[in-house]
Amino acid sequence: MSMSVRLLVATSNAGKMRELAALFADLPVTLLSLKDLPAEIPPPDETGETCADNARLKATAYAVASGLPCLAEDSGFEVEALGGAPGVRSARVPGGSDEARNAWVYAQLDALGSRESAARFVSVLALARADGEILHVAEGEVAGVIAPEPRGTNGFGYDPMLYYPPLGRTFAELTMDEKASVSHRGRASRLMHDWIRAHVDALG
Repeated sequence: MSMSVRLLVATSNAGKMRELAALFADLPVTLLSLKDLPAEIPPPDETGETCADNARLKATAYAVASGLPCLAEDSGFEVEALGGAPGVRSARVPGGSDEARNAWVYAQLDALGSRESAARFVSVLALARADGEILHVAEGEVAGVIAPEPRGTNGFGYDPMLYYPPLGRTFAELTMDEKASVSHRGRASRLMHDWIRAHVDALG
């Protein structure tokens, strides 16, 4: 195995890149983010009805545009009391910042009269060859409950909102190692990691 396989990760999110770099550290791949490309690739329209749809769509679009094998993720935060919202539209919640999106979800719950609700994170990773063909899809999820108010400064996105009873803290209060061991992205990434280890030649 050589260390020469370059794998594009379809994100500019530094938090996601840090987590993936740690999880994939022992693989014979060099991870590149969208920021590492010589030219900007316009993002495809995320028209999928599910996270899996959007992960596949992004992996294919960025692989074809960059000429590199591409790993794309789509994740969602699903709140039971809100009928699974924001779900596949988690990144498009009004406000633009993580804090604003957290506040939006709390506002929806407050309008229902209670912040008590089960909730879960879902992550889907799709891997495409440079020609756009999907090679593998891996999914992971983790369940918890909505914290009464956001807590913690680690992590990103909706991490301060999801209280994880087995560890007694929100995801934003976990260390990176703790989070990787139990998180939706950690679980999906380990499944993808194992597939790439066994099939690295397929990245060609």
